[in-house]
Amino acid sequence: MLKNFSLSIISGILLFLCWPPKESFTILIFFSLVPVLFISQQFTVKNLSFLKFFGFTYLSFFTFNFLTTYWINFAHFGGAVFAILCNSIFMTLLLLVYSLVKRNHKSLSDYIFLPSIWISFEYLHLNWDLSWPWLNLGNVFSAKVDWVQWYTFTGTLGGTFWILILNLMIFNFFNFLSQKISQNSHLSSSKMNLIRENKFHFFKFFSLILVIFYAPLIISKKIEKDFLVNNFESTVKEKINVLVVQPNIDPYEEKFTTPQFNQTSKILDEINDKIKEDTDYVILPETFLANPIWQHNFKNNLDVKRFFKFLNEKKQLNYKDSTYNFPHHFIIGSTTLKLSSASYSSKPVKNNPGNYYKVHNSALQLSVEHKKNNFELINIYNKSKLVPGAEQLPFHKYLHKFFGDKILQIGSSTSLGNFSKQDSVNIFENSNRPISVAPIICYESIYGDYVRKFINLGAGVIFIITNDGWWKNTSGYKQHHLYAKLRAIENRRYVARSANTGISSVIDCFGNVVNYLDWDMFGVIDSNLPILDYETFYTKHGDFLGRIASFFFAVTLLNFLINNKLRNST
Repeated sequence: MLKNFSLSIISGILLFLCWPPKESFTILIFFSLVPVLFISQQFTVKNLSFLKFFGFTYLSFFTFNFLTTYWINFAHFGGAVFAILCNSIFMTLLLLVYSLVKRNHKSLSDYIFLPSIWISFEYLHLNWDLSWPWLNLGNVFSAKVDWVQWYTFTGTLGGTFWILILNLMIFNFFNFLSQKISQNSHLSSSKMNLIRENKFHFFKFFSLILVIFYAPLIISKKIEKDFLVNNFESTVKEKINVLVVQPNIDPYEEKFTTPQFNQTSKILDEINDKIKEDTDYVILPETFLANPIWQHNFKNNLDVKRFFKFLNEKKQLNYKDSTYNFPHHFIIGSTTLKLSSASYSSKPVKNNPGNYYKVHNSALQLSVEHKKNNFELINIYNKSKLVPGAEQLPFHKYLHKFFGDKILQIGSSTSLGNFSKQDSVNIFENSNRPISVAPIICYESIYGDYVRKFINLGAGVIFIITNDGWWKNTSGYKQHHLYAKLRAIENRRYVARSANTGISSVIDCFGNVVNYLDWDMFGVIDSNLPILDYETFYTKHGDFLGRIASFFFAVTLLNFLINNKLRNST
């Protein structure tokens, strides 16, 4: 009892110690699951009851989830409870299914079934309404990007596969050693003699573990070097100058009490002396414009008018033909409202029966198109990957069939679970140059397969706007920033990241931070970003490992169910 309790706690603590933002203990991830695999083995050989196995395994994953993501509590207590408890259950169920199948199908290969079931779940966790892929195992290497430059091929699911294979190999090594000691316990020979007698097996095990560990590290270095030498210069289309703004407005004390006019004035005053003739973009964070704006009435909004006034004042005269050029673009986060027909995600307009609207967490691009008689242009992208609970009610579409519009009455128009999402991605095109950018809003930046869709549409750079102040000064905002590095690697794109507070930064295409503003700092990053025209394997194919793993898992599970039924019938 005490042994299994210790194993479960050790596994949970090892997972926590190796997780970002900590960088010194990343290597622990390769044997952090070994203790819990020993608990699984006891259940497999029927030395541990179902309830005890479930309890010890759940304790392990709860320890990991709680210590790593406790900070969700600062944004929403209910969300923290839900995320920690449910994600712990999901991880426990993975090991439970693996152990149950293994218990009745002893010839099953660990190296196929455990990775297939775990990666299948991570793939599901990236794509369903209860999506919370924050602790998908492959994210751990966001603290060691030089180890995983091969994410340009596999994405984070490749990292998960690497982790699981090495954990299984190390477990099997110690399990083999333990079995040999147990088999020879009646003999007087020492453990060292036992090792000498089985030195070939131990050497083979140990050598293979080293190869599986070091091979991806060597491949990573080679991939980075080859791209830098052979591809980087040839794929740089051109360069843009960006101003990345970090307003540093406390979301609890200032953001929704300080008048928007004052917030906008502070930012315009700050960038007025920093904006140059070659400045292409000024990037402001998620929901910088906090007061909801009707999408059909954008240009009548006072704050939007102020930004356009600023753009018009910064126009540049082209002396060749005496026309004016407007080179600057604002990327701004905003809460927006859109009139719509009745649907599961729309809400009835008060005092206006028969009319409905949707609430969006949006990114706006404000620019002036000088080729079209100085037309003031507003492009919009509405966030599509919504935070379960905080921005959308999970399985909202299906619950609406049973509860109707009552399911929409959750506080005010922008409160919990009331946001709507956009059905497809779109990019922002520069009004003066052949450049396109990917507008990624907050939580979306942890979805590699989703972000790569913007690159497929032609985006040459990634802009992330976020508000990480909700999590206060914890590891939460640091983890979120580190995950952006993985998107840079997967797509070989530079990333400009504007946070209300947290970490605003510029990240190169290898996942290295070029410049940054840390927590609780007000300021502007002035940086030149290369626009790369390069399509990685991952950009083209996305999470193909998730699809392959799902196929293997389905086939294995079906085979197990059929054999089990045949066995019972005889």
